[in-house]
Amino acid sequence: MSHDHQHPDGSQPEPRLPMHPVPDRRALLIRGGLTVLIIVAVIYLLTSHWLHLLDALPYLFVAGMLGMHLFGHGGHGGHGHTTGGRTNDA
Repeated sequence: MSHDHQHPDGSQPEPRLPMHPVPDRRALLIRGGLTVLIIVAVIYLLTSHWLHLLDALPYLFVAGMLGMHLFGHGGHGGHGHTTGGRTNDA
């Protein structure tokens, strides 16, 4: 199967770039290092500042409910609004 062909204007097609470029080794090491750093920071906060986190828990709960209500089902359009009782069955 030959893919050599000419376009009507005589130009060659542009080379296609890969859909998902492969990250290089350095980027993978940086991402892995940041992931480990975040995990260590979370463990430190949980063990050293447990009482402060418990104090903030009610506020985080309320903020989470607000966020889920606004963004969890597409805003206020997801409350079962109908099209005025008409159907497309006729």
